[in-house]
Amino acid sequence: RCVELVHEEMQRIIQHCSNYSTQELLRFPKLHDAIVEVVTSLLRRRLPITNEMVHNLVAIELAYINTKHPDFADACGLINNNIEEQRRNRLAREMSSVGLRDKASLGAGETVPESGTGNWRGMLKTSRTEEILAEEKSKPVTVLPASPQKGHAVNLLDVPVPVARKLSAREQRDCEVIERLIKSYFLIVRKNIQDSVPKAVMHFLVNHVQDTLQSELVGQLYKALLLDDLLTESEDMAQRRKEAAGMLQALQRASQIIAEIRETHLW
Repeated sequence: RCVELVHEEMQRIIQHCSNYSTQELLRFPKLHDAIVEVVTSLLRRRLPITNEMVHNLVAIELAYINTKHPDFADACGLINNNIEEQRRNRLAREMSSVGLRDKASLGAGETVPESGTGNWRGMLKTSRTEEILAEEKSKPVTVLPASPQKGHAVNLLDVPVPVARKLSAREQRDCEVIERLIKSYFLIVRKNIQDSVPKAVMHFLVNHVQDTLQSELVGQLYKALLLDDLLTESEDMAQRRKEAAGMLQALQRASQIIAEIRETHLW
């Protein structure tokens, strides 16, 4: 679409220039039409080449995901730092809540086991165990139908569809990380496309037409077989020139008569 917009704008420029042509071009309408046709044809030939280059730029970005890109590496670092900070905050909250429960249990006369949640390792182990148990509880229990008897078809529509389970905390965190990485790399690709597509359009369309237009006009129009036809004046211009020549003769005759009258008065 970007290439088409530039092409349409250049077509409007051609139309504007043709509407405000000089007197020399208006004198030879066939030459004027031939010039417009050559420029339009040149633009038309460059359009698919420019489109192909823009498609290649997009295909290049799709061909390989550069995880070593400096901007992407910086984004990964920020995401990792953010995730690490969130993990530390969550662990701190869990430790504080576990500490309060330990104090309450000690105050009630209960004993704390060695592998309980009073220390760091026990807290991590308990947290992971609770997470696994929560995942197991969240899994739907699917009851398989009894094996069909021989000679009877199985209706697959009767088999219950498993319900989508709720994501665990770890899976939710992984999804958020993947989403952030995709957005980060998409911004990098969009930045590259926004920078490279206008350059490609300028090089393959605008600058190429500007550089080759003169040679294209000379090669297409400067031919001996076409000169007589291209330099044919319009009927309106020929009529105006004929009227101007008649007016010139009349003025010259009037000037001659005035000069004769002056000479007669002098004698």
